Amino acid sequence: MELGYLTHVGGLGSPRDAYRDTVALAVAAEAAGYDSFWVAQHHNSEAQGYLPSPFVLLAAVAQATQRIRLGVGVVAVALEDPRRVAEDAAVLDTLSGERLELGVGAGSDPAASALFGRDHERRHAETAAAVDELRAVLGGITLVPDAPGLLDRMWWATGSARGVDAAAARGTGVISGRPQGAAVDLERFWGRSVGEPRVAVSRLVRAGEPAAEVTARLRADPALSWATTLLVQTQPTRTDRATHLRTLEVGRAARDSYRRPVASTAPA
Repeated sequence: MELGYLTHVGGLGSPRDAYRDTVALAVAAEAAGYDSFWVAQHHNSEAQGYLPSPFVLLAAVAQATQRIRLGVGVVAVALEDPRRVAEDAAVLDTLSGERLELGVGAGSDPAASALFGRDHERRHAETAAAVDELRAVLGGITLVPDAPGLLDRMWWATGSARGVDAAAARGTGVISGRPQGAAVDLERFWGRSVGEPRVAVSRLVRAGEPAAEVTARLRADPALSWATTLLVQTQPTRTDRATHLRTLEVGRAARDSYRRPVASTAPA
């Protein structure tokens, strides 16, 4: 099971401080052996996050790192122009040496929908349409620069059975942050995915929580049986760099100590 770190790009200082600390955190995650580093998109400081433009910040991260994959977790595509997303993603993927993991989702903030003049109640249907258009652009011949490999590195963040099934039908990976009840949907995803199943399960680590407690929670978490990637994120969202660095250590130790249940058919 691969290991990724997800940050909402908050912090106790200014947005400039948060951006600087995020780049430093990505460098630390790479040095600690993490496979991927993800940033969340937020509009209007929703969830205390400072980052409306994840591709821009990840371009800076790309220049400061060498190996670690760069995840957008996630773009609210119902609020975006799919071609514009494809173009920004393609530039970042080219700049970073094909390290981008492109996560998309419906978004959960009604205030953000209002800012963009969108009906929040229609976001799931609009997301499905945007995903299809985005995939068509990424796989087409008009995209500059060309980035066909991104189709194999797309992820759909969803907490619903319908969303999981939609991702499976398109061969897109699934990001699940649902704390309970996700295992049944993820097991079904493994049986229905038209491509190689990819499942990222996002889990919170409380500031100061011992690695042994995190490991115990992971071992008792049935969703992890179907995960190919564990995404660790710090709670609370808005915290200092030292706390994030501590969570990096705890997350790595917990993943290394985790043993997948024998009954699972998901890969180790």
